[in-house]
Formats: sequence, C-alpha cells, structure tokens
Amino acid sequence: MTQEKNERGFEEKEKVKVIPTRKGEELHFAIVEVDGKVRGDIRFFVKNKDGKGMFAARRGVSILPKNFSEFQEGVTELAKKLSEYSSAD
Repeated sequence: MTQEKNERGFEEKEKVKVIPTRKGEELHFAIVEVDGKVRGDIRFFVKNKDGKGMFAARRGVSILPKNFSEFQEGVTELAKKLSEYSSAD
C-alpha cells in the first residue's frame, strides 16, 4: 500500500511486519522511498497524544538494498550472542 509522501520526502511503499513493543509503541518493518531511493526501513511508531492513530518517530534504521546482506549478517550474529545470554538465565 503506497502512502502519500510526507514533508520529509518519505513514502511507505509496503508495510512488511509490525511488532508491538512497549505500551503505545510499535516497530514497523517497511519498504520505503526516500528522495527517490528505495530502502528497507525499521522504525518506531508511537500513539498520538489523543490515543488515536500512530506516527513515525525519528528513531529507526534505514537500509539501502546494497547493504542489506551486511545488516542481515549483523542481526544473525546478534541473535547468536543473545541466545548465549538467554541460555545463561
């Protein structure tokens, strides 16, 4: 689903996954276009003050397609290390 570009030139092309995090926050995984370049985007969304709807926070990670393999390797390595910590609990 394509959304209109916001004031920063950010257009969400496709939402891939949404993970609830803390109360009032979600982590969105999406394909986005920023200034004409397609990227993978992982970004926090927070509830509006009125509790209706959510907006994108500045906190997030934007990944160019050419760097995705390295990003994926980093996540895999982090997962291995985290499993070492969780098995120690």
